[in-house]
Amino acid sequence: MERVKSEVLGRGDVQDLIASAWASVRAMIVAAAEDERSELRQRARAAILSLGRRMVTDRRLRDKIDGWLEDAAVYVVTTYRDEITSLISETVASWDADHTSRKIEAHIGRDLQFIRINGTVVGALAGLVIYTVSRALGG
Repeated sequence: MERVKSEVLGRGDVQDLIASAWASVRAMIVAAAEDERSELRQRARAAILSLGRRMVTDRRLRDKIDGWLEDAAVYVVTTYRDEITSLISETVASWDADHTSRKIEAHIGRDLQFIRINGTVVGALAGLVIYTVSRALGG
């Protein structure tokens, strides 16, 4: 039976049929996912909302999902550490300093001014404390 199965699945026309069937199924899934009124999308939305409601009230479920997510994050980081480091390093290295500064200022906006002011005030206070301590100690 294994030999017959291998022979049948190894034939080019069977492979073409499988590829065609998969392409059709994939196209139907993608179309359903893009259509806001599709049964697939409505059921997926209902399932996600139901899970969210259950997570609000069921601590055990929340803890279980937290554990799964933590395990997944640890696995991804330990398995793909070098790739993640490389991706981040290459991305940051490719940034243009002026362009990046403008983008940060545009997105952070007013908050950036408060950060700058707070930094100036904290720096001035730290300097004043250091000066006062050094003068008090006879420096």
